[in-house]
Amino acid sequence: MSFVLLLGAVTMSAQGSGVKISAKYKKGDNMLYRATTVTNIQGKTINMVGDTRYVVTKASPDGYTIASTLEKMQTDAAKDDLVGRMMNITSEGLKGIKIILTTDADGKVTGIQNLEEVKEKSKAYVDNVFEELFAELPTDDKFLSMDQLKATAMEQLSEENILNAMNVNPTPFTLNGMTISTGTENWSEDASGMKMKNQYTLLAPDASKIKVASKLEMSKDDFKKYIISQVKKIMPQQAEMIEQNIDMVMDSGAFKIDKTQTADYEFGTNGWMKTITYSTTNEINGQPSDIKAKLELIESNR
Repeated sequence: MSFVLLLGAVTMSAQGSGVKISAKYKKGDNMLYRATTVTNIQGKTINMVGDTRYVVTKASPDGYTIASTLEKMQTDAAKDDLVGRMMNITSEGLKGIKIILTTDADGKVTGIQNLEEVKEKSKAYVDNVFEELFAELPTDDKFLSMDQLKATAMEQLSEENILNAMNVNPTPFTLNGMTISTGTENWSEDASGMKMKNQYTLLAPDASKIKVASKLEMSKDDFKKYIISQVKKIMPQQAEMIEQNIDMVMDSGAFKIDKTQTADYEFGTNGWMKTITYSTTNEINGQPSDIKAKLELIESNR
C-alpha cells in the first residue's frame, strides 16, 4: 500500500520520530465488521462470531458521530455447563444494542450520546447473567444478594468504563490519535485496575500495518489495590479482613495473574481498519485460558 493511497483516507503525518494516526472518515460511511473468536477455557473450546456495524452520521472538523450496532452474535457453546450458558446469554443479550459514539478530530472515541438508553437495554442482559450465576453458587458463597450483584454490575456500565474498554481493547478505533514509531511504549489500564505495558512496531513504513505486544506488569502494591477493590465490589463483608491480611495473601502465592497479548492492525485504503488479528493468554491462580480472534471488515460502502 503506497503512502499516497493511504493519505486520501487516513492522515498519518510524521510528528517528530513517530507517525500520527488520524482517521478521515466521511458522513455516510457504513462499515460492517465480523469478529471471529476462539476461546479455550477450563479444557473447553468455544467459538463465537459477531457482526458489528458502524455508520458515520456526522462528520466535522471537530470529530465524528458514529452509530455502532451489534447485529449478530452466535456461539457454539454448550448449554449444559455454566460457562456455556453464560456465553449463550451474552450472545443473545447484547445483540441489537446500539451505541452512539462521539470522537475527536483524530477519530479517538471520547463519548457516548445515548448512555442511558444503552444501560436500560443492557439491564435485561445483566439480570439474566446474575440469575444464572446465582443459581450455581453454593449458599455459603453468596456474600451479596442478587440485587446487590446486579446493582454492582450496572455501576460498571459507566461512560468512563465503556470508553476505556473501547480504547484499551483491539477495536477499529484503538490506535486513533496516537503517534507511533517502532519501539514506542505506553501503559493501559482497564476498568478493574489491570495494567498492561504495550510496545509498538511499525510493520510498514507508512504505518498501514502495526504490531502491538502487551504484557501485564503490576507492582505488589498494584496487585494489593486490585485485590482489595475487587473484594469490596463482590464481597464487601470480607473486605476489611482481606485488607488487614493482604500481605499474607500476597506472600502465600494464593493469588497470581499473568496476561500477555499480541495484536496486528492493518488499515485499508478507505481509512478504516481492514483487519485486526490478536491473541491473548491468561493464567489466574494456575488456571490457563487463551483467546484467538480476528476482526475483519466484510462490508464497506467505499
